[in-house]
Amino acid sequence: MKRKRPLSRLSNSQLSTMPSVLPKLAAALLALGACIFSRPLHAVTTDEQVAELVKTYSGSLVFVEDKGGAGSGFACRFGTQKFVFTNQHVVAGHPGVKLTLLDQSLIKVGQAAGAIGHDILSLALLSDTKTMDMMIEVEKNAAIGDEVVVLGNPEGARVIKPLVGKLVGIGPNLIEVTAEFVPGNSGSPIVHLKSGKVIGIATYLTTRDMDGPGGRAAPKVRRFGYRLDSAKQWQPIVWPAYNEEYATIERIKERTHDLSALIREMARTGGVNAARHNNPVIRKPLDRFDEALNGKGRVKTDRALAVKEFMTAMRTVSQNDIEQANVRLRYDFFRKELDEARQMRGEFTRIFDEMLKVPVK
Repeated sequence: MKRKRPLSRLSNSQLSTMPSVLPKLAAALLALGACIFSRPLHAVTTDEQVAELVKTYSGSLVFVEDKGGAGSGFACRFGTQKFVFTNQHVVAGHPGVKLTLLDQSLIKVGQAAGAIGHDILSLALLSDTKTMDMMIEVEKNAAIGDEVVVLGNPEGARVIKPLVGKLVGIGPNLIEVTAEFVPGNSGSPIVHLKSGKVIGIATYLTTRDMDGPGGRAAPKVRRFGYRLDSAKQWQPIVWPAYNEEYATIERIKERTHDLSALIREMARTGGVNAARHNNPVIRKPLDRFDEALNGKGRVKTDRALAVKEFMTAMRTVSQNDIEQANVRLRYDFFRKELDEARQMRGEFTRIFDEMLKVPVK
């Protein structure tokens, strides 16, 4: 019986041709190997990465809602503990907020705390909810140009819509991204796409009008989030006191708006129409001023004295609520808002001081 030649054995004629073929064969194999090992079998696209993130973390995204509006939040591990994180401005003034997941199940939370120097609120997580991971030392583990995705509840529509962009700025407390989040995204996690870890919380955007060569150009919008890893100090929140401080700041903002309207009217018309102003702390001095100018007051007052009394009253109105709040406010988040209001009110005070120096004819 004739024995078959093994498939692995080469004939003499084949062997004689090998020396001339080997260099070309080796070069071809090396090129093929370099191609195979330098390129993944399947290059994962950004869309696929985002889809996987949404699938992985859909059970960690939180809807923050009440009758007055909606925002976003997320469950995340912070050190060895688990929390729900959102922005302070999302929950401030909304004592009855409801926290739910995508499947509408309620989340149980405990002690709340506000991060000093950050618009971040934490709530101890008491439910068995899946958590996201937080990146520490963002400045070392992420880089400008890295892709990010914001996962949240745009415009309060109760729909998780991923918004993809790039990391364009890293600061001590803030990051800047190009992902085009909107107000309903406040409190949403900003996720570093490559690592899948949270690097910040979508917080606010700024808009600045731009002038181009052909006139006014499209406004420049910048979007910022507070870094979670840079929040080191926290203030425990007592809700009645917290909500009262929120109400104080809102009254200050309202008065600031009304004083600004008064100043703009005086600058535009050279006078003031009392009927256009309803804030009682402004309207009362305005009515006295109007009576004095029109000779309706009980005591006759000349124009110069009436103007002086009105400007002095407005100067007092511009400062007294700021001074009172400065004594009472304790939460860092509201003190920061008070500082911003104080700067604007300082400008108002200077305007009233300048008006007091102008001779009245």
